[in-house]
Amino acid sequence: MRCVLLLSILYFFTADAFNGTDYAFQDSLDNDSSEVITFKEVPVVIRRNPGAALLRSAVLPGWGQFYNDEPLKGIFFGTLELGLLSWLIAEHFAAEEARINNDYPIYQIHRQRRLDLIWYTSAAWLFGMLDAYVDAYLFSFSTENDVFERETGIAAAVFINF
Repeated sequence: MRCVLLLSILYFFTADAFNGTDYAFQDSLDNDSSEVITFKEVPVVIRRNPGAALLRSAVLPGWGQFYNDEPLKGIFFGTLELGLLSWLIAEHFAAEEARINNDYPIYQIHRQRRLDLIWYTSAAWLFGMLDAYVDAYLFSFSTENDVFERETGIAAAVFINF
């Protein structure tokens, strides 16, 4: 147990020796002005606000996906949601026209389609909002994962049972 703890502490203090970090101390800079200091470049992590993406997608279908730099998904969700909404409005007008003309069987068909389209449109709208929210939350995942993988080092452990 002590060996594992000792090796873990040793790894913690020597991890920078394995990941290519270069250091320059102040006394070496005083002696030679041509020496170059190198540091690891840390990528800039750009984040998106999930709440803003959700609200944008709620206001205008596909806007949240465009905010998350997903233009193809934005076009898909915008077309899907606005197409379902226009079909819903067309069925509403057809049902009202059949009701005014006292054509009860046609009215029932359009009324049922209208009710179904209300559900389909609502589900598509909510799915688009949820997709925008999740994409904004995971927007910088790959960049953060690359940084995490770069910071990991090699470790070894020896287990001795007494």
